[in-house]
Amino acid sequence: MKEIDKKTLRNILIFSLIVLSCGWVGRLVDMKAGISDASGSLGQLIWLVSPLLAMIALRTFAGDGWRDLGIKPKIRKNIFLYFVSILFFPISTLIILLLGHSLKLIDLSNMSSLYLTALGAAFLTSFVKNIFEEFAWRGYLAPKLFSLGYNRLLIHVYVGIIWAAWHIPYLLVLIDTTESMATFIPRMIIGLIVLSIVYGEIRLMTNSVWPAVIMHTVGNAFVDTLILKKYLDIQEGFDYLVTPSPEGIFAIVIAAITGLWLYKRRKI
Repeated sequence: MKEIDKKTLRNILIFSLIVLSCGWVGRLVDMKAGISDASGSLGQLIWLVSPLLAMIALRTFAGDGWRDLGIKPKIRKNIFLYFVSILFFPISTLIILLLGHSLKLIDLSNMSSLYLTALGAAFLTSFVKNIFEEFAWRGYLAPKLFSLGYNRLLIHVYVGIIWAAWHIPYLLVLIDTTESMATFIPRMIIGLIVLSIVYGEIRLMTNSVWPAVIMHTVGNAFVDTLILKKYLDIQEGFDYLVTPSPEGIFAIVIAAITGLWLYKRRKI
């Protein structure tokens, strides 16, 4: 293995260790401060900003450089993929809601025009949050792994596992569910792995991190607003199937189909 590959691999491992541990450090800080809710805390700030800070430090001081950050939008050559990034979550969410409603598993009687107001309010905070996330996952981890020449699908799986594991420390704080974490977490990991294929393939095709930022922002705004603001009511015991968030089985299937389509499209 070439020296540059050893250095890149070392830095990837350092980055992975930082993001795997920062959430637990944050939870420890919150526990010491007696904070246990999702209203915002120093621990959550540590958890959110550590991946981005690690990326900056490794690129600046550990020899990774900035050439593969993907900071340029490159919209003109990738208009179709930007449309995919914008429309993926709205379309997949609509499909799931229609399926769930037709199966009488989702009650949409709480839906109103207020959803659009709440949706608009969610975009700005979601955009800022996802700059921190996506400049770490698709701005650093994915392109660094791609540069090593490993199998693309294995890279997507690795990114998805690290991305999912980063979420785990704050799942009980931020997720409103009565489901056992023993079943929720494995399904969440699978969901983020298949989403990593979607995000990762678009990142490769556009060579830009911005489609991922946009897709993540739209997804958080559409889905989180529906769930957290109680605009949909899922029949008890069927969240695992019809929730439009990444751990829902319908959502996993749609993301897997989209990821496979993008993967094959890039090979053509």
